Amino acid sequence: MSDFTFELVPQKPSRSERRTTFLLLTGTAGPYGEVSLKITTYPEEATLLAEGLPDGSISHPANPAEGLIAVDARTRLAVGGVTATVTQNRRALRKEGRGLGISLGDRRYTYLRLDSGEEELRDSERGAVTRRRGPFRGSRTVMVVLPPADGTDLALALLLLAADTTQLTVPGMIVSGIMSVFNNGQGNI
Repeated sequence: MSDFTFELVPQKPSRSERRTTFLLLTGTAGPYGEVSLKITTYPEEATLLAEGLPDGSISHPANPAEGLIAVDARTRLAVGGVTATVTQNRRALRKEGRGLGISLGDRRYTYLRLDSGEEELRDSERGAVTRRRGPFRGSRTVMVVLPPADGTDLALALLLLAADTTQLTVPGMIVSGIMSVFNNGQGNI
């Protein structure tokens, strides 16, 4: 598949969904068609809805507050009915070491923040498969899908938009380390 770029735009939820919806992003993902990522406040989870992609969700049993989903060993991430395992070395100094390690079936991924401020999903065998450009909240998010990517890769990358990735930066890592002292070693901020 050739590479393509698409935008995800924040949408205003319907009046009946405003109390339970934190954020709703929609866009057209090239050959995969219309995609929608909905982050709800109760239950606190994000759900991917797209006809051309595998279904998926991400949640955390003890999400500390309304908003993006906290990421640690207790994060529940599923794509296409397969549950993923998420790991991270929060004490790593290099960005490659701080990246999220994701095992989804027989696939191994790393999700990290680049020096340019972009976030990138890398497959251990195929290399970079997606990149996210631009701010997350309040304006358009640009997704770049690179040639080796397939539907599962794109679904995972879209779900990771709902994850709180502040710990991928050095300041986020420092704050997370300090907070872990006060939160019984959990380190969630």
